Amino acid sequence: MKTRRLLYALMATTALGAPSLTPGWAQAQTAPPSADPTQPAPATQGVPTQLDAVTTAAMRSRRPLDDVPATVSVITTENIDRENMQDVRDLVRNEPGVTVGNNPNRAGFQNFVIRGIGGNRVLLMVDGMRTPDFPDSNQGAGTYSREQPDLEDIKRVEIIRGPASALYGSDAIGGVVAYTTKDPGDYFRDGKNVYASAKAAYSGANQQFTESFTGAVRSGNVEFMGIYTRRDGQEYQPAQTTISPNPTTWYNNNFFAKLVIKPTEVDTIRLTGSYNQSGQSTNVLSAVGTFPSLFTRVYDEWGQDYTNTYRISAQWEHNAPIGFVDRLSFLAYFNSVYTQADTYTLRGGVTSVVPSNARTSQFYYTQNVTGAELQMHTDREIGGLDNFFTYGLSFSWTTTTRPRNRTQITLATGATTNSVGGELYPNKNFPDTDTVQAGIYVQDEISALGGRLKITPAVRLDYYNMTPNPDKYFWNSTGATLNAVPSATTYVSASPKLGLLYHFNDTYSGYFQYATGFRAPPYDNANFGFTNAASFYQILPNANLKPETANSFEVGFRGKYENGSSWQLTGFYNLYNNFLETTVVGMVGPVTQYQYVNLTNVTIWGIEARGEYRFAPEWAVAGWTAFAQGTDTRTGLPVDSVSPWTTQARIRYGFDKGLVAQLIGTVAAAHTAVSNPTYFQAPAYFNLDATVGYVINDHFKINAGAFNITNAKYWNAPDTIGITPTNPQLDLYAQPGRYFGVNLLAKW
Repeated sequence: MKTRRLLYALMATTALGAPSLTPGWAQAQTAPPSADPTQPAPATQGVPTQLDAVTTAAMRSRRPLDDVPATVSVITTENIDRENMQDVRDLVRNEPGVTVGNNPNRAGFQNFVIRGIGGNRVLLMVDGMRTPDFPDSNQGAGTYSREQPDLEDIKRVEIIRGPASALYGSDAIGGVVAYTTKDPGDYFRDGKNVYASAKAAYSGANQQFTESFTGAVRSGNVEFMGIYTRRDGQEYQPAQTTISPNPTTWYNNNFFAKLVIKPTEVDTIRLTGSYNQSGQSTNVLSAVGTFPSLFTRVYDEWGQDYTNTYRISAQWEHNAPIGFVDRLSFLAYFNSVYTQADTYTLRGGVTSVVPSNARTSQFYYTQNVTGAELQMHTDREIGGLDNFFTYGLSFSWTTTTRPRNRTQITLATGATTNSVGGELYPNKNFPDTDTVQAGIYVQDEISALGGRLKITPAVRLDYYNMTPNPDKYFWNSTGATLNAVPSATTYVSASPKLGLLYHFNDTYSGYFQYATGFRAPPYDNANFGFTNAASFYQILPNANLKPETANSFEVGFRGKYENGSSWQLTGFYNLYNNFLETTVVGMVGPVTQYQYVNLTNVTIWGIEARGEYRFAPEWAVAGWTAFAQGTDTRTGLPVDSVSPWTTQARIRYGFDKGLVAQLIGTVAAAHTAVSNPTYFQAPAYFNLDATVGYVINDHFKINAGAFNITNAKYWNAPDTIGITPTNPQLDLYAQPGRYFGVNLLAKW
């Protein structure tokens, strides 16, 4: 009893917990290795815990978190509604060790950062499809964001921390964010074959209004659903700011549809399509000013951004044996993103009184991903041990292009030129590129000692080929003759993994995992070619880059109790090698030459804990704490993207029906571990949120929240990397001030 009391006290005082802890999130489900992963698992005894929540991404089959030798978060529709989540920043607001970057000048949300690793080193997937990536080489343009699915389409989001290349291949070196969309079958209750709902939501963080309409119908073995969501908003309002953020208006139209056909009792066919259209207008006040180093004064700047995203997929699941294969799933898909960033700028000399010229810019980015995956499962008893094999093949073909155009107009004469700022337009900083990725993987979950010990070896073999197709627009970007010419590259890599999990008894368990990561050099890093004679610098392609790699070690302990209380304690140590950076490689006359090279080796280690203590039938205290430290082993300097120690605690009343209320407090230490003493060090902060939800009846429910109640001025540390304390735009990077949010759902 003393041990249990100590553990309860630890959970109640140290903030150990999940983002939202309602029974809708913590489904009491388990699945032994020999169970059919496509079917609901039997319920456990006692009250469901957060460790009973089911993940499908971590093991590529349905498993409760308590049966996974890794740290995984599961966020469901119920969480999204309860927490008034309207975007990806909200999605990870209460997640230990996970943030989403933000560019407040114009681009908006950037990338997930998991345990200090972000960008394209975190793989994003929607229903098993690889999504378009983020053009790392042009982050400085400030007009690119990484497209995300609309949260109204999402049934579940799973965040896998640490390398996951053994199952997912290249780009999963830092982790995986896996979105699963809603099914028509999620809506049919009490034998009804028709469903309709309307939802309205508001977020004061950026004056965002959302309207969403859902319909679903079933006839025999055919089910269909559709969702339309409209979002309108403005710029975010940072807390206690002394400067005006860039005036912004934006809109987003999202269409989602899914057709499910069950021709037999063991076959399911899903046809899914989505289309997202967005536009944004920005008065870029942050670009206005005098810039002596560029001999320029900017009088005004306006930006207009458009994005179109398409997703189409077809999936066949067969839940019966075919030869030695017990179950299989085949997926074919097409993803496409198109962005257009238009900019109009009035400029002049440093001492000019009125503008002398205007610049019009059109920057484009298009990426198409076509892919397929065959995944199979086989259950066998070998040597008296149960084995659950998961294995498959994957293929994707990606085409990427980023043309840029710019014209300068002399206001006095109307004369125009496409030679602007030392560049000749139109141009492309990297050539159009075809990328082929193929992989074969196998994982075995071995159960021993009556199922208490589970051993999970896995390995994946990846083939990666990148073929650049330089054209005249690429050569316009290079200017002078390059010393290095873009060329095709091919990489083959093996990524092993080993997991061990042991249930000491029905209450306590522990696990160990060794995992590896692999990321091939991307299209823009390897083949970036650029010359700016006016600024005397040049960037050269590099066909000799090595893949980035990772080795991760993780140890964890868990406990769960019959009253619904649970906890998890995790320690991790990750080694990353051959990270890509730009460095000076030579001089040609006055021109300095740069090139992407494998320069950085990084070590990141840390501790995370989370849990929940249910001290009364309707009351619980929960939260989490996360500490990490990163070091560039080449220089001995800190890794700026690693967030400071952060702790969150919450007290909650209510669970599923009726009233649910929460008070959430978050404390973060100062971000003093920066690689350069001149960088801004985000100060420590305390943030207080409160949410309340009420299920009125079977047809209506409402959720509301007050966020940053104390109107604290604080920064998300990864957002401010490289920014100095004297930067006049520093306030824009602060998180939103006090705001309120609400959503109301009516369903029939």
